[in-house]
Amino acid sequence: MFDEPILAQLLGARTALEKSGLVKDDLAFLVLSRVVEMCSKSQTDGIYKAPTSPKKAAVPIKAIHQVIDEIESDTKRLDNGVHLPEVFVYQRSSEDMTAVADSSVDVVVTSPPYLNNFDYAEMTRMQLYFWGLCTSWQEITQKVRAQLIVNTTTALTGHRDIQSRYRDEISTQVLSDLDKIVEALARERRRRPGKKEYDLLVYPYFAQMTRILREVLRCLKIGGQAHVVVADAAFYGVHVSTPQYFASIMTALGYDSVNCTKLRDRGHRWILEKRDGSPLGLGEYHISAKRGRNSL
Repeated sequence: MFDEPILAQLLGARTALEKSGLVKDDLAFLVLSRVVEMCSKSQTDGIYKAPTSPKKAAVPIKAIHQVIDEIESDTKRLDNGVHLPEVFVYQRSSEDMTAVADSSVDVVVTSPPYLNNFDYAEMTRMQLYFWGLCTSWQEITQKVRAQLIVNTTTALTGHRDIQSRYRDEISTQVLSDLDKIVEALARERRRRPGKKEYDLLVYPYFAQMTRILREVLRCLKIGGQAHVVVADAAFYGVHVSTPQYFASIMTALGYDSVNCTKLRDRGHRWILEKRDGSPLGLGEYHISAKRGRNSL
């Protein structure tokens, strides 16, 4: 993904950061990570690096100056008397937000991973390898995929044998529909040459998202709002109405004023002969809700 002289310069920059004790400095890490992306000659196709799809690669020294200029421009805009609230980042799953107090949040805005078999860990594989954070596919699975919501067949390690446990966590309002989807996907897997384990994604995904939606409700103040952007999906032509199921789960958990609105059509870029789409079409949806006085 790099011309050899370019890669040598980038690795030299990494070594320089290591020697100066800056390799764990957030800003230095950000700058060089961005430069690595700009200097790659491989196009990003969706979320995946495509070495056979070339793009114009930047020269490292020019890329560094460009990134620094962008950061300086951003920070100057913040110097104009703009008050910024204090920000905390909790590096943990939203399935457990005990670091956030009950009834302490005014609004939650989120777009969780879609149930679409996109491997979000793959997005950072180039950076993980560059920084030496991971050295193999297996390490990425252990260190990254294992920490994410299960939405892709590449993240099923450790989840295959506890399907019934996940199923028990899902609201009865949607369970019968999900059972039918799982059965249909299992039938398709048996007869399809690829034998993709799409059926094993359904229970973990909706169980984990139920945990998150429950935690969001706990954290919201009375009258606090939740806004979720998510899309539906289709595996082997089997449609999964994820937004509508989320809305039902949220209602069952005790959210008030739950509303699901379609924002746009999606998925038309990926219509291929080898991939079955949904006869209903796919879309992206906005779910809005709030915590009422009797929500919990």
